[in-house]
Amino acid sequence: MGTRGPRLLRQTTNHVLDALLKAAEAAYHGQPIGMKSLHDIVEGLKAGAHFDEFYRHAYTEIIDAVEQDKLAQERTNAYGRLMIHPLNEDLQDGRLDRDMLPNVFSFFHLVLGDDAQKYGDQCKAIVAGMKEELGDQFHWDLFYADPQAKRIQWHTLTRIATSFKRWELRKDWFIKLMQYTPTTVSLGQSAFVTREIDHSEEPRVFGNREFCAFFQALFRPLTEIAPTDDAAFRKEFGSDPHHLIGHFLVHLATCEV
Repeated sequence: MGTRGPRLLRQTTNHVLDALLKAAEAAYHGQPIGMKSLHDIVEGLKAGAHFDEFYRHAYTEIIDAVEQDKLAQERTNAYGRLMIHPLNEDLQDGRLDRDMLPNVFSFFHLVLGDDAQKYGDQCKAIVAGMKEELGDQFHWDLFYADPQAKRIQWHTLTRIATSFKRWELRKDWFIKLMQYTPTTVSLGQSAFVTREIDHSEEPRVFGNREFCAFFQALFRPLTEIAPTDDAAFRKEFGSDPHHLIGHFLVHLATCEV
């Protein structure tokens, strides 16, 4: 959990407590007050409408903090970093929008099902072993180059490619998924809160250009595979990438950015 959410909750509580003190001071001018009088002031604050805008603003900020925490967890966990790593250049130069990343992680989970958790656990174990062995010498490029991590990435990519057997239908579905703005935010396995949508915001732009840029970057580890990796891929899958998922790669090659 990040620090922003708890800090916002503290600020919200402090604001309400300050309002209570001000209301008591205004009503009794610093004179001692009894519990019944304090209760009356609290009930008045509960029923009053003057906090409504403040509550709406606080709610929006807290929901945003929850979303940012979830995104940070996805991007900093080992499997999330492994899969997003090929997109880094496109994210940095603006060809792809970072705001789409929560939907990208949802896409991985939709395609992989329970295997998303399995791959996540395996990547976590790889990184833990590396950090234990290397200590301060560990850096993420070593993880990206790890043979087991590469196999996990390859299995993910081939699963994604297989899911695109009906190219046009799947492409349209993916574009709609990337354009989607969630109306709820998950707080846990079975806990959700409603996210208020600002209808004045510009709709998220994700069309054919973004689709092509995304998948061409995501599949770069296979379309630009090194000879040593190609041998390892053949050993793992019994075929090279172009024979295994050639139908998908042909569509990808003709995709115009």
